[in-house]
Amino acid sequence: MTLHETHRYDDIIDMPHHVSRRHPPMARRNRAAQFMPFAALAGYEDLIARTAKNAATAAALRDMRGDRDFGA
Repeated sequence: MTLHETHRYDDIIDMPHHVSRRHPPMARRNRAAQFMPFAALAGYEDLIARTAKNAATAAALRDMRGDRDFGA
């Protein structure tokens, strides 16, 4: 893929940045918060921890009973 030089924006490239008179600029802290990572899977970490705890408890009970079956 070759890049072609374009001059489509030559008329606006050196214009000053627009500043709204109606809306004040957003605070940097709020603006940065828009791009922070978020927990897409809310509660997933708790579910994993609970599952691991249940598996450990079940393994300990099997060991106490002397079960050698590694099934459910």
